Amino acid sequence: MASSLRIINWQADKMTSTLNTKALAPLAHSEAKYNYIPNSLTVRREPASEPAPGVWGRHNTLVVQSEGSSGSQLYNDLTDPADAAPNIEMLLWIFPDYVVFSQLEKQLGQKIYPS
Repeated sequence: MASSLRIINWQADKMTSTLNTKALAPLAHSEAKYNYIPNSLTVRREPASEPAPGVWGRHNTLVVQSEGSSGSQLYNDLTDPADAAPNIEMLLWIFPDYVVFSQLEKQLGQKIYPS
């Protein structure tokens, strides 16, 4: 069953990310003129499949690079949280030091820190 994963930049800086070896489009930081609505992008989500470049699969590698940071954050072996519905869009919130999943206005699991 496929759906989508929305990656949301909840940082003060522009960020770029790489999902399973594919570089994704850069995400700008939120701005006052846009009421601080965070910028996001959507990728295909196939949690039962092996990961493909740029597609969220069973086990995933995410690399996040923020403009205001000198290093990258590496998240190895990311998977869908146990209580995630496979056919409903899932959100991945990117914070400066960790990521969080949510779905249907509910946080899924705990904060995930870089590997």
